[in-house]
Amino acid sequence: MSERLVREREGEVWMKDMEMLDEESIDSLSSKTVGVLGSLIEEESYPRKIAEKLGIHEQRVYYHINKLKESGLVEVSREERRGGALCKFYRPTAEAFGFNMSDRWSRSKKSTLKTDSGTLNFFSDFIDSGVFGGSIVVGSPKEHGPFMTAARDGHYAIQLGLYLGGFCDTGNRFVVKLDTEVKAEEALDRDLILVGGPITNTVSRDINEGLEVGFDWENRWKIVSKITGNSYSDENIGLVAKVDVNGHSRILLSGLDFEGTKTCILGVTQQPKKVLEGYNRGSDFYRVIKGLDRDGDGKTDDIEVLE
Repeated sequence: MSERLVREREGEVWMKDMEMLDEESIDSLSSKTVGVLGSLIEEESYPRKIAEKLGIHEQRVYYHINKLKESGLVEVSREERRGGALCKFYRPTAEAFGFNMSDRWSRSKKSTLKTDSGTLNFFSDFIDSGVFGGSIVVGSPKEHGPFMTAARDGHYAIQLGLYLGGFCDTGNRFVVKLDTEVKAEEALDRDLILVGGPITNTVSRDINEGLEVGFDWENRWKIVSKITGNSYSDENIGLVAKVDVNGHSRILLSGLDFEGTKTCILGVTQQPKKVLEGYNRGSDFYRVIKGLDRDGDGKTDDIEVLE
């Protein structure tokens, strides 16, 4: 039976497949057999080389390998001729092995996998007991709002949703809403992640005026920082912001164009340490980031923090 072994190291989660052993398999494992298995976990090999490495007779290695094969713990990986003889190389059937001492289980909160990460800290307002409690709001794909625009960046929420799934689940609730739905239902009394800017997402427009770094469309479509006095107008530039509105968190992931929104999503999900560095819970947070095309294929694959 296969399981997933999870380990947290320095705020990052590492995983490997683990094969669970039954009692019969455990009974067949002597200390020497385990030693042979450990050697094969380090690298695939053949009996003579294993015997030289462990300092035991080659026939004993064959004995232990047969035990491991009978228990389904090793398999032949390839065959190779050496010195006129055909050598069989062996490898483990899993990356790790374990056994369960009890049938008792406790339901684990997914969020505990990344408790120490800056990303979980950033989204912690939205997660309670491993369940996402807010809403992800995207602009309607139909023409709407004061500018009669249709959103073209709502599908980027899929990438965000897949990423957040590593921290929590939805709790049997549909968490994605159109901005028009939120307005119609007056569903503003919860924490919201807003995908898309004030032109295509009317909920983003409601908070824009109160932002220290926000969007200006009166003179020229741009992002303006009241903190530094800088302004940005490239279409691949986006704004990641988190502010409090009447006791509820609002996270804004938006660009001057849909490419800028994509930059924000990629930045938060793929390079969170760079984008979210310096975030302090309870304080307003702003990051202006630029999308970069490092490999020259016309697609954003890296980000630069501008401020």
